[in-house]
This record gives sequence, C-alpha cells and structure tokens, in this order.
Amino acid sequence: MFSLGYCEETIAMMELSLCDGIGPVVGKHLIQQFGDARSVFLANKADWQGKAGIQVKLAHQLQMSKDNGCKAARELAETHKKLHIQVVGIHHPEYPYRLKELANAPLVLYFKGEIPWNAPRILGVVGTRKPTPQGAALTESWIDKLSNHQIAIVSGLAYGIDIIAHKAANQAKIPNWAVLAHGVDHVYPTNHYDISEQMIKTGGGLLSDFPANTKMHPDYFPKRNRIVAGLCDALLVVESGVKGGSMITASIAHGYNREVFAVPGRPSDLASTGCNFLIKQQMAHMARDVDDLTEIMEWTSQNSSTPSNQGSAAQLSLFEHLNPIEQQVMQWLISGIQHPEVMMQQSNCSASHIAMALLDLELKGLITAQSGNLYTARC
Repeated sequence: MFSLGYCEETIAMMELSLCDGIGPVVGKHLIQQFGDARSVFLANKADWQGKAGIQVKLAHQLQMSKDNGCKAARELAETHKKLHIQVVGIHHPEYPYRLKELANAPLVLYFKGEIPWNAPRILGVVGTRKPTPQGAALTESWIDKLSNHQIAIVSGLAYGIDIIAHKAANQAKIPNWAVLAHGVDHVYPTNHYDISEQMIKTGGGLLSDFPANTKMHPDYFPKRNRIVAGLCDALLVVESGVKGGSMITASIAHGYNREVFAVPGRPSDLASTGCNFLIKQQMAHMARDVDDLTEIMEWTSQNSSTPSNQGSAAQLSLFEHLNPIEQQVMQWLISGIQHPEVMMQQSNCSASHIAMALLDLELKGLITAQSGNLYTARC
C-alpha cells in the first residue's frame, strides 16, 4: 500500500509533530499558512510570528528544528525503516479520510501492516477489561455475524472486550487493527503479540500517532481513544462501567457525529452501567442484537439480495437526465463508494465539482447524506 521511503515532506511533517507545543491543531494551521510542511521550515521567526501568529516560545522550537535540519525526524525515519514501520502524513492521499476531517487529526500515523484505512465500513469495538462470559460470547458472536458485511474492525488491543474483538475478527478473517497508546515497535500487553501478528496476516495491523521507542503513559490513552473514535463509522460498546476508556471513546465518537451503539443490561448488572447510561442519555443506540446495528447503519450482507452489475446498470439508465459528473457520482454510490474523498481518489474531479454534484443530487431526492460525510443512493 505504502512505500517505506520517507520523503522530505513526510520528514518535515514528522518534525512538526515532534516539536514541543506544536500539536495537530497548530501544526495544521502552520501547514495551511505556508502551503506544506517543508515550507514551514523554509520560513523564519518573523514569518511564523507575523503570518501564522505563533508565540515566541513555539517559534523558538521551530527555529531549533530548522537549525538542526529536522535531525530528530531524520533519525527517527532511519529507526523506523530498520523496524519496518511505515508512516503516512496528513498530506498523503492515502491518509484515512475519516480522520482527516477532524480538527485534532494526527499530523502523522505510524503503522505496521497493510491497513485498509478507507474500508467501506469500519466498526470500532470497545468495552470493559473484565467482561462477563455473556459479554465475551456476545462480542464473538456479533463479529462472526458481521463477517459477511464487508467491514473492518478497530479496537485497542487491551485486555477484555478489545482483545476478544481482535481474536474474533482474526478467526472470521475480518481485517482489523489496533490503535496503540505507545510506539508500534512493541506490543502491550506483551502476551497479545501473537494476536497482533495474526492481525497483520489477516490484512490489518498496528497503528499509533506515537513514534518508535515511545513508552506507554496514562496520558496517552485519551489520544489513542480519539483515533479509535475517529477512524470508525460506528462504535459498539460491549459492557462498561460509567467511567473508563470505553466511555471516553464513546463520548468522543458521539462528539465526532459517529453512530454509537451500546449493549443494554439489567439495572443490577454492574458491567452494563456505562452502556445503560449511554442509552439513557441518548448518546448511543440500544443494540439488543446485531440487526439493530446493521439496520441503523444500512449495512447489508454480501449474502443478501444486493444489486448485481446488471441491476446497477439498469439503475443508472434511469439517470440519463443527469449531467456527466452527477451520473459518475451515482455510479460510485451504487458501487459502494460513499465518501467524497474516495471519489476524488477515483477520478480527476475536483472537490468542488463533487461537492456540487452531491448537493444537486440530494436536492433532487436521489441521495441521502449520513453522518461522517457519507452519502447513499436512494434508488
């Protein structure tokens, strides 16, 4: 999917992410002001403070990185190459479009494996680290039932529901990946290493916005959780208390306008207090069975009666009155391409032309806008 080559723009993007005080929001602001990451380091303190409004302390950090020739990023790139760790910057067309839309999207993602960033359907699965037998069995059963729905699974490789979800996805041969709160050069918990290797073989892998040699720290888990929430179309919470990482991830996903689903439990079930709370606060849909999720998400199974190529052609013949770009957009939607960013990757159409076509088709009642900047054909 990606080359291990670290180009100059990627090096500059990495250096920005490594500068103290320059997080994703400030980093993207600088890139917008100067055009790209390399141009940021071609500027000087007067430019950074005058044009971008950067504070003196941050300008000093940038100056040190510039004077060192982005040494930290270059050394890190060499380390990553030896460890077969790849990187994708937010400038890259293959950067996950679901994340790119977010204000606090990481400038770079480090990863191992062939991760299907832009899979048609991505489900995040999170929950307690101490699941009940019922919660464990439900997670396994639901993921097995979803194996025919062209989905990918994302979770955090932690004890409990996370690792159960990864194991079930491996068993069902569903691409799945783990977002880590440390560098991808090691796996924690260490006894989950074999499972992570199987994930890579299944078409998934490990990813993080932390570079190699970054050790786990409690402050890093919320950062990890925002990536899990941002990558998915829907988030499923299986058993959770009212506090903890699962609830943080659910809250972030809700704030990102992702669809959140929670498995309900009896009022006396301590393992379900968080799920019941999410449902009560209308932050999550009640998911009593897997059909509740697939119906709301409109995720049909490959085994169901989906339109054939001949059927799709017949559908498209109904839209001869549309202009060429509108016809192309309808063809993409019918074939399962639902996001404007992916449509741009499929053609030479500009973002503005695709956006205008989507708006016109929506006004004509031919398509429906969904959360996550996704669209579906109503035919």
